Amino acid sequence: MKRILLSACSLMLISSCVGTPSPPLSATQSQKNPLVRAQNSSLKQVEQLVSLQRMEKNMATLTGETKFSALSRIPERGTRNGRELTRQFLTQYLESLDYKVERHEYRRYGANIIARLTASEPTDEWIIIGAHMDSVRNAGADDNGSGSTAVLEAATILPQLSGRKVNIMFAWFDEEELGLIGSRYLARRLKNEGLKISSVHTIDMMGWDGDKDKTVELARPDGILWDYYNMVNKTHKLNLPLDRTNTGQSDHVAFHNEGFHSLNLSEEYTSHDSTPHYHRSTDTYNTINFDFLVTGTQLLVAVVGDLSLKVPPPINVQMIPHNQFPSRERHFHNYEDISL
Repeated sequence: MKRILLSACSLMLISSCVGTPSPPLSATQSQKNPLVRAQNSSLKQVEQLVSLQRMEKNMATLTGETKFSALSRIPERGTRNGRELTRQFLTQYLESLDYKVERHEYRRYGANIIARLTASEPTDEWIIIGAHMDSVRNAGADDNGSGSTAVLEAATILPQLSGRKVNIMFAWFDEEELGLIGSRYLARRLKNEGLKISSVHTIDMMGWDGDKDKTVELARPDGILWDYYNMVNKTHKLNLPLDRTNTGQSDHVAFHNEGFHSLNLSEEYTSHDSTPHYHRSTDTYNTINFDFLVTGTQLLVAVVGDLSLKVPPPINVQMIPHNQFPSRERHFHNYEDISL
């Protein structure tokens, strides 16, 4: 894989795309992607392309360990400046993959980042993969550099899966820490647009595995999603322990509340095998379990890949109410709650 060269992007260039949706990435454009090998029609398990080294590099940038240009480093992702630098990095990375990046600016100082990948054949159906890009006023490695890195990896490799029958939208939500602000605005906008969204997959905190059992928590999986994740987990031979919960207070709730089938992937937050650095200044790059982050990302990519290929769900899907499963409250914070 060739080394990604990211050049500095001025605020003027970024602001020029405010409020103007860009066309999605076409199948032809994806083949031009300088980071993508030629599409292989025999590729069945796209999750095998998840790269530990690439994810480590992107996490290092998001947490300020390394610069993303000669002059720019992301010191934290809670202040206006830190979040704007984060948007610059995301935009540069996605444009290097030949995506047309949309900046969804929903209020002053609040803006989501969106990239679209069209299916191999025309369709009006969409799958959303998303994570919140902001943190409290710290490096935010686990919360939520881990989720943001996972979505970047999905956006990098899913164009290589040929035969996709569903469009995919990649989203990085702003202002989650203040109460799901960015994802609420985006979910409402997409509903008002009448976008046909079959499922929404968010990731929030996937960087801690204290007992090293690789358990992935699936919070509030709507519709077929719990059974579908279990099916793909077996058919792709990932064989990860999956734990179903009723935990909310993350971006999946914003989409569920607008009527979209959604779920959230995370470490075992509900079962308390979760980072002890949650919302602390010690939530840094060197606390991340990258092997666990890779396996969680592989599960996400495998599921979305199969959904995009229209692989049928298992028979006899059981619709069990979320309230029959355990939950643990997540707490929203002002960005200023954590000082460096």
